[in-house]
Amino acid sequence: MKNFIEVTDYDGGMKVLCPIHKITGIVCDANGDVFIEMGTDGNGESSGILVSESFDEIKTKIEENEV
Repeated sequence: MKNFIEVTDYDGGMKVLCPIHKITGIVCDANGDVFIEMGTDGNGESSGILVSESFDEIKTKIEENEV
């Protein structure tokens, strides 16, 4: 499906189709946990999804989708 990437929710293991155009950032912490940021609220709090995939896997999925 073009313009979406499939990711796995870290907590529930559910598959999620994430619209690429809504992604505002991808964050990987020191433990290797990856958070896909899809916006912020009025107080600057991030909203998004914590995923099971690695940073490099997400990057590759986005790059492959741009072709």
